[in-house]
Amino acid sequence: MAETAVNFVLGKLLSLAWAEAETLSGLGREFNVIAKELKAMQAFLVDAEAMAEDDPSANDWVTEVRSIAYRIEDAIDEYTLLQETKHQSSNFVKKAARSVCHMPALSRLARSIKDIKADVVDVNGRKQRYNFKKHLAEPGDSSSSGRGAAAAYPSRVSALYAEDSDLVGIDDRKADLIKLLDPDGEYSTCSVIAVVGMGGLGKTTVARRVYKDGAVGSNFPFRAWITVSQSYSPITLLKDITRQFREAGKTTMRINTRAEPNEAPEDTADIPTLIEKLRNFLIDKRYLAVFDDVWKVELWDYIKSALPDQGNGSKILITTRDEAVAAAWKRSSYSRNNYVYKMQPLFLEEAWSLFCNMAFPGAYNKLCPIELEQLSLEMVSRCEGLPLAIAAIGSLLSTKQKTLLEWQRLRKNLGFLLQNKLKDIRRILFLSYHDLPYYLKPCFLYFGMFPEDYSISRGRLVRLWAAEGFLERGRGKLTVEEVDEVAEEYLTELICRNLIQVSEWDITRQRPKAFRVHDLLHELIQHKLKELKLCQVSQRACKVDKEYRRLSILSSTEDATILRSLFLLMAPERLAKLIVQGSFFKVVHLLKVLIIEGAAVAQIPDEVGDLYLLQYLSIRNTAVTELPKSIGKLTNLQTLDLRHSRIFQLPTEIKKLHSLRYLFAYWQPDGSLHGLHGLHGLQLPTGVLLNFKELQKLSCIDGSQAGGVIHELIYLKQLRTLSITNLKTEDNSVLCKALESMDQLERLFVKSTGESEFFDLQNITSPPPLLRQLFLEGPLKRFPDWFANLSNVVQLELVLTGSYLVEDPLKTLQTLPNLAHLGLLGGHIGLGLYVRSTGFKRLKSLLLWNFPEVNTIIIEKGGLPILEELVLNEFPRLKNVPPGIRDLKNVTGLTLHIPEAIYDESDPIFKLISEVYFLDDWDAS
Repeated sequence: MAETAVNFVLGKLLSLAWAEAETLSGLGREFNVIAKELKAMQAFLVDAEAMAEDDPSANDWVTEVRSIAYRIEDAIDEYTLLQETKHQSSNFVKKAARSVCHMPALSRLARSIKDIKADVVDVNGRKQRYNFKKHLAEPGDSSSSGRGAAAAYPSRVSALYAEDSDLVGIDDRKADLIKLLDPDGEYSTCSVIAVVGMGGLGKTTVARRVYKDGAVGSNFPFRAWITVSQSYSPITLLKDITRQFREAGKTTMRINTRAEPNEAPEDTADIPTLIEKLRNFLIDKRYLAVFDDVWKVELWDYIKSALPDQGNGSKILITTRDEAVAAAWKRSSYSRNNYVYKMQPLFLEEAWSLFCNMAFPGAYNKLCPIELEQLSLEMVSRCEGLPLAIAAIGSLLSTKQKTLLEWQRLRKNLGFLLQNKLKDIRRILFLSYHDLPYYLKPCFLYFGMFPEDYSISRGRLVRLWAAEGFLERGRGKLTVEEVDEVAEEYLTELICRNLIQVSEWDITRQRPKAFRVHDLLHELIQHKLKELKLCQVSQRACKVDKEYRRLSILSSTEDATILRSLFLLMAPERLAKLIVQGSFFKVVHLLKVLIIEGAAVAQIPDEVGDLYLLQYLSIRNTAVTELPKSIGKLTNLQTLDLRHSRIFQLPTEIKKLHSLRYLFAYWQPDGSLHGLHGLHGLQLPTGVLLNFKELQKLSCIDGSQAGGVIHELIYLKQLRTLSITNLKTEDNSVLCKALESMDQLERLFVKSTGESEFFDLQNITSPPPLLRQLFLEGPLKRFPDWFANLSNVVQLELVLTGSYLVEDPLKTLQTLPNLAHLGLLGGHIGLGLYVRSTGFKRLKSLLLWNFPEVNTIIIEKGGLPILEELVLNEFPRLKNVPPGIRDLKNVTGLTLHIPEAIYDESDPIFKLISEVYFLDDWDAS
């Protein structure tokens, strides 16, 4: 992580020198010397951090480097803060007076930078005594030198030779892989099977059982097992493959009459020679090559040349943690029959059986005493089906007393056990972390700032990473588009490396929407945060260690001057009041992220305006009723999140926040997030939107306020999400004109003031081309013609109660090429609904509610071909169940709310329906 810190401050130094060349004066020379020394250290940090795992002296040096990097960051931010406050006033006299006041602070800063320069020169000079290797990393290289892999090797060996009687859940997975190997397929092309999953899932164990299987051995007479790990030598690897194949050949020679020439690879052979010899040896031979623990895509470049495809059913099996590696091998190999096999965690029953096998051997006959069952189940659940962790914890507990008191102590200290008693698990799980490029490490560790099992949304995570300065691409500040692109790259890589899990899927954009980390990884991350002084995580009031960069209080802090982020989540009233007071905000003047959520806070002090560097402010789910006027001083603020607070109006000073990109503010009294029902929007000062040219997301504004805020929407050309509540009919045409100018808009939510305020949305000739989600709640005069042009809309929900639409609404909507989810509630007074044979080609869910006049629904054969969910709710006049339901082969959820008179238990169609409710029953309930 010292490598990360050094790279981070180097980037800030270069950016500062680039942007502030004229104003740095003498400080610029000091910064340049510091940058030069840091660059000299940079190449040695990879090896140094790997050595620090086991070498205390190397660890001390790395800690010093990291500490200096933090001090440099403090100096840069202090300088930036001075410049910010200096330019706060446009009045010449005030600006001059402020410059005079800042002179002592500038002098202190200059002395601090000179001290840092002396220390960094000293530390850089001492690196030679440790014999660190110089690592000239290419862009995107990992930070690992392979030492971590070597350290974890004992666990890999034990996985290879574990007793079968102790293994659980392996038979089905082994059978799956043997089927994919197709041992009897002698005339098929060579293919690759990639087994992928996070560390500790048992990939090596299963692959080894497949490799040693008798049927596999008899059908693949030439076999080789190669453990690759993070660092490997192509020459050594090729020699090892050749040696194993030749040894297998000697065994085969005892059975077959044909003898192989006694040729061994020369020690001095180069890669092309080794490849040629291996290819020649494998002519006419059917082989199985297993590459265990593959980390790099590049290994395939050697393997594909050395292992020929002879059409005799030879196979290559790899295990890897990285889905990108698995996909690359699958894509680049010989056959179309390649396969990526994703290892899944154990089911709870399997996990419990494995735990009992390990924790209660001997006299207990692998059975858990009933008084220990609850605590044992809690520990097994924490492992989330990870065999390595379950077996290791079970083995450790087998040596402990089987008493309730001892079990409670062990359950409470599971995190300590992982860090100290079960170091092998820690190393294996964290191998993937050590392999990360430097820029991904802080992004991954950020998950530890949230509570266990916490699912964090994609948008929020990206905004936080951006506020922290974690997202980078070259020099300078990222544009909005670049922030999204870089964040997408980071998230994809973390997912592919199986370090984070997708907890929620975005149905409209077909990408992950929210993320979490495995509970055990979360435990280890928090220890890493503590070790690196990145974040102090506490469940209660605490004294802040002055070296920590961030503080996350999950449930009076002192000496918090260098904090960059403060998370106050669900804090009790006494603690919340202690934190949220003016004197505290004066201390944390370098803060960039401030999150106060679910805390017993009713007021934000004026001193929050002194946090000039603040980029992210959230006070959602609090009782705060207003923002102080000093909010206007936060000119670097990019995200303001007021959701489910009690703030319904913003002060006029908000106009000064020219950097604002995300403004969230709404409240629903019932807490429901269904549609826009009961939603209270935010009242904005007149003219405020004219200053928010960079705004990306605006959710949600009150359209009923006087002053014409709807007229200002036309200036928001970059808007991607827009939510409006209480829209008045008189503003419909203004909104239509604004929407036509929003080329970037992806999500639109609009609610009228009530059933008396009709939507008149005909004045749009060309809807936003990127629109993917559309929610309208309010009566329509007529179905807008432009609905037929919503070619990119994936999700559409229309609550049209109060409308009197005679035309079938499905007529237009079923032609939309990408529509996947459709919800319609009321507004139609016609007698029928009709789905044509070519209708709704991409629709997966269809929810139709409250159609009091409809008596017939026709679904032609071929319509709704991939529908999975169908809900017909409140159709009191329906004459029969639509016969076309029989042709909906993919439907797994089918719910009807119909008159009891049309229900016929003997009709086979009702066997296809998941749930049937009768209108009388529903009304009674």
